[in-house]
Amino acid sequence: MSLADLASIASVVSGIAVLVSLVYLGVQTRQNVKHSQALIQQGRAQRTFELLIRWGEFDWNEGMMKCANGAGDVSTTDVRRFISLMRAFFVNYEDSYLQHAQGLLAGAAFDNVETAFRASMTNPGHRVAWAVSRKFFASDFQAYVDRLISEAPMHDGGTSLLTQWQDAAKAVFAAGG
Repeated sequence: MSLADLASIASVVSGIAVLVSLVYLGVQTRQNVKHSQALIQQGRAQRTFELLIRWGEFDWNEGMMKCANGAGDVSTTDVRRFISLMRAFFVNYEDSYLQHAQGLLAGAAFDNVETAFRASMTNPGHRVAWAVSRKFFASDFQAYVDRLISEAPMHDGGTSLLTQWQDAAKAVFAAGG
């Protein structure tokens, strides 16, 4: 075997090694993307969980309920408390919107976020809070929220939720539990 033959064999082996390295790099990159998306989803779920727990534990006194229903006769203290809750709520959704815009949150995960946000923005208090808070957000997110609001009818806040609860309870018990 000549030196030229050995060089040719070494060249083929080197080419195969490069190909194997590229395949490995592709697999690693795909795994890293999936891992990053899983971390993003986990972070979003944790953030939403925290927000929902805080909403559930919050002191929903009469003034706060008036804010939630979009009433105008509320105290400054209740408005500040409600706006603080709502700003946290909007920041949570803005983060998901930005992740979606960057291609990091897609498919069913973003559809779920958008469905929940769209439903919540039918609440009059949420719309009033958005009108007060929207200036704190980037123009593309403002346009996105404004579009969602324009596409969905407003409901009567807590009364509608109570009615939904009562109707669901009747249906569950009528079906035998």
